[in-house]
Amino acid sequence: MSFLDLSHELLVHILSYLDYEDLQVCRRLNHAMNKLIQSSILLQYSMQLQLFGYEDNPSCPLVIADKLRLLRQQETAWSRLDFEKETSIRIPFNPSSIYDLTDGVLLLGESLSGMQSGADTVRWTRLSRLVSQEDGLRPRHVWEKIDVGAHIIDVGLSVEEHDLIVVATDRETDNHDTKFELRLIQLSTGLNHPLAAKPSIALAEIEAPPQAVAGHCSVCIEIVGDLLGFLFHYPAGFTKPPAMFEVYNWKTGQCLEIRGLDCPCYSTFTFLSPNIIALPNCAENSIELCRIESTSIDTPPKQLQTACVLKLPNLSRGYSIAQVTCRSEPKMTNTTRNAPAFRSSEPFHLKPEDAVVIFNVMTHDSQGFHECLTLIAHTGALLRILDAQSDRPTPASTADVLPPSLDTPVTTQPEASGLPTPAPAEPPADRPASGAPRIPWAEWGPKICRWLEASFGASRWITTTCGQRYVTVEEDPMDDDSMRSTIVVYDFNPHNVRRLAAQHRKRRRCLRGYRHGDLLGHGNGLLLGPGHAGAVAMGLGVGVGVGAGAGADVEGSAARMDHVSLIPFTDPATRVIGQIQCEPTELMAGYAMQYRIFDERVQTSLPFAQLSSFKTYAYGAVLLDRNMVIGVKLNDTDDIKELVVHAIRRGT
Repeated sequence: MSFLDLSHELLVHILSYLDYEDLQVCRRLNHAMNKLIQSSILLQYSMQLQLFGYEDNPSCPLVIADKLRLLRQQETAWSRLDFEKETSIRIPFNPSSIYDLTDGVLLLGESLSGMQSGADTVRWTRLSRLVSQEDGLRPRHVWEKIDVGAHIIDVGLSVEEHDLIVVATDRETDNHDTKFELRLIQLSTGLNHPLAAKPSIALAEIEAPPQAVAGHCSVCIEIVGDLLGFLFHYPAGFTKPPAMFEVYNWKTGQCLEIRGLDCPCYSTFTFLSPNIIALPNCAENSIELCRIESTSIDTPPKQLQTACVLKLPNLSRGYSIAQVTCRSEPKMTNTTRNAPAFRSSEPFHLKPEDAVVIFNVMTHDSQGFHECLTLIAHTGALLRILDAQSDRPTPASTADVLPPSLDTPVTTQPEASGLPTPAPAEPPADRPASGAPRIPWAEWGPKICRWLEASFGASRWITTTCGQRYVTVEEDPMDDDSMRSTIVVYDFNPHNVRRLAAQHRKRRRCLRGYRHGDLLGHGNGLLLGPGHAGAVAMGLGVGVGVGAGAGADVEGSAARMDHVSLIPFTDPATRVIGQIQCEPTELMAGYAMQYRIFDERVQTSLPFAQLSSFKTYAYGAVLLDRNMVIGVKLNDTDDIKELVVHAIRRGT
């Protein structure tokens, strides 16, 4: 009995466990296997999920065929920036500088006392509420309110995973001192979280009233699984060390790992995996990758150790890094996203393992001028660097200070995922006295990263990435001296880049002979005639169709991007202006070397597709969450005045 003698249902079930590359190999075995894979909606859906960087949501009641259709329509709309009707949202309260955006929830701080920093309460809403109602029918109570009875410094969210908001506060004691605390609150109810054994975590207490230290402290908070990490900068001169990075098990209230920071060179961090964090070091011009080793609640806190140091390019004379902010969304986690109040009904979710991480780097020179840059890489690529360093033989002289490996392996992408693989560091990276290897920029960065120049106004907002996309604004001066902005979307999904590059190169070759009816056929706006409809249909996944309609070449979508240069294009329907960049580019290439931030020529080659809206807007920044781009209109003091939601069109 041969494999193909099994029933059709059993064959499909077995093949559904294979990844995209293995299914492609199976297709090439014989005609019967090719026909089986091409005709199976389940296998086509599985392949499309992998290519576009999603994972199925089994809680969604839709059948597989409907999920596949919505996925294709959604990715088609993204490749053309085809948005639904804009939804304008006036903020019915006085917003503060605190905000967050994740898992379809928008949170804003509310200022009642007029203080310039922090907030008095926080307001939150589901974005689906805001876009599902007309302006005149949208009730005021669409914004929920959480009041903790103390001044709020900042917040951290874990919405779909735990229905949790962590609020950092400072309050005045009976002795007129300032006490810093973390409050663990259930977002949906505003009450103490039922899973937190200690709903309030006491931090430091300093001998000064809150009014004297207001605006002189900051905190960065992230929650992944049972771990709560926070980086707290206390007011200068009151604590020693002046800053602390701590990792807690938020359910037990036990501190697991800690590191005192003697200088203000660490401003933020982000989780790359459930036990790996990226910690930018401004003073040393590097990114530290730290492994969280301790999971026991019965032992004293351990010192957080740096497992690997990724050096950035050398700065030019007179330049220094003032601040680095970073973010990766969604987060890898070992737990399920099953908070009842926020259980998602979406047919599919972005796959955390494929997400990119961004680092917004603000520099200043000796003359006081500021420049902003954004560094982008896939989280999986950074984790593979750490894995490669862990596999290196450790010199005997430093073996006793290297952190032990975790029993739980780091989740990384397989080589077949299509993500760039970091170049091996040869010769072996230098290991400082701390035991953590330092990898020069030239040995890790150029092949897996992309540097982008950014504006100061846009880079102050960090919720600009979700999955493998990153959004920003490009300012356009107008004839009347006013300033308008173009929405710019960067897509770092290697499949999308290959697909767009292939179809637009073919479109340019066929441009002289296209017919208008063919060009706008089938609602895509990019079909190039009868002979090319299957191969270049925008967003349908080149060659990954279902049944007899799948006449296009699947290999075309997985073709390598060798010898592909910059490809500009314009969508004839939405008039979106785009380009596909698959070649290395030089950062600040238009500047003379003495005016560049780095004292070396910095080239990066992470491929991307860039899409710019034809329409301009009065936005100071744009934010991104799932399938919504949110334009931010600011007032004269750079506070949020109005939000405009651009939901991607994906049919019904």
